[in-house]
This record gives sequence, C-alpha cells and structure tokens, in this order.
Amino acid sequence: MQSKHIVIQVDIGEGTQWGNNQTINAIREIFIPSVRQYCAKFNYDYLLVTESLYEKKYSKFDFLETKNKHFSFERYFHFINDYDYTIYIDNDVYIYPDAQKLPDINGLMNVREPEGNSSKIFREVNNLSNDSQYFNSGVTFCDNNTANILSNYMLNRLKNKIRSKGKNSDNMLLNEFIIENINIFKELGAEWNYMPFLKNSQKISNPNFFHFVGIAGKQIINKLQENKINILDFLHQIKK
Repeated sequence: MQSKHIVIQVDIGEGTQWGNNQTINAIREIFIPSVRQYCAKFNYDYLLVTESLYEKKYSKFDFLETKNKHFSFERYFHFINDYDYTIYIDNDVYIYPDAQKLPDINGLMNVREPEGNSSKIFREVNNLSNDSQYFNSGVTFCDNNTANILSNYMLNRLKNKIRSKGKNSDNMLLNEFIIENINIFKELGAEWNYMPFLKNSQKISNPNFFHFVGIAGKQIINKLQENKINILDFLHQIKK
C-alpha cells in the first residue's frame, strides 16, 4: 500500500555541492541511512534520486552558478507525483532516531534561515523590508497541490532561464517563489531543520533534523573525521 508521504533526497555523482570524499562518505554512510530509517519507522515512501534528469533534458549545466548546484534543483522533476505530501531533505541532513513523525502539512513549509549574508542580499535585490524573512530550501514540506505548483514554477524558470536575483542558487529561487505565493506558505519550527553552524543560529534542545548546511557544515564533518571524533557521538552529544 502506497504511503501518503514521499520523502525525496538527491545523491548524484559527487553527491554534494560543497564536499570532498570525506564529506561524501559521511553523507552516504550516516546521513542518508538516517533518513531511510526515519521513513521506515513511520512508513513513509522514500526516493533517492541518483540520475540527473536535468542533464538528460538540458545537457548543459548553465542555469545555476555551478554544475553541482543543479543537482539540488533535481528535486523539482520529482515533485509532480501521486502522493498527498512531498518532502524534500538535503543529503547533509541527519535525522535523530527519536525524531517526531512529520507534522500536518498544508501548502509550502520551510524553516527560517538564521540572519546572514544571503538574507540581506535577498531583501536588498527584492526591495523588501528589514523584517522580511529568508527561508532554507534544504528541508521542504508541501502538499500535492503545492508540489505541482512549485514544480511547474521552477521548471518554467529553468526552461526560460529566469535566474534568481542576487545569488544564483536554488535557495534564492525558492524564496522568490515564497514572496510570490505567500498565501500558501507556512513557517516551520527550527526543530525540522536545525542549522547550528550558521551565524546567528538560535540553540534549541531537541531537534528532529540536524543540517550540516553550507561550507561550514562540510568543514565540521571533515574536521570531526580528521580528529577521529565519531560523528554520531558528536550529534547525540549536541542533543543532550
């Protein structure tokens, strides 16, 4: 029997836009398995995308800033599906064994990114007020109707090479979608995409999803391994 939920991750080629072999090993041996185990626990269907539909359809990696950034865009080829709910999770996210089941999903749902350079650029290029928020695309929840709207929006921008303002990234693209569709957007709590390595991140005590976001996150993954510190021990020590 098909689940109502599909959880999507991407692991194409080098596997991550920031990392090296050390980073990739942790992603494939620890992080992705943690997501699979979470899905098995709550009977969510799981899809790991390992082949690039973008490459097959467009051949040239000329939409986003770098070739590897296109692989995070792959999600949108898979958002049109028969599931009631589509969940996308970056492959550098660890899900704790005691993580809660997914919340009720309505519209599009993302976690606010801590204030930083990206949020400042986003507000500036879009002429937004200082209280406008910037959201992280690395954990995205949406219902079926929203998944269809979001996929069509993104694939249309790709087809017509309508790049984001400011940084040429999938994160900026999603935030542009949000400001154009704010009526179907709802902010998620930080426990669903905890990003403690970003500057200005607020500490929380009981995260469900832990995100090694950005260059800093990958550097920490590598530093732990270089110092022979067990990554799982590190993750569970943080939660205490």
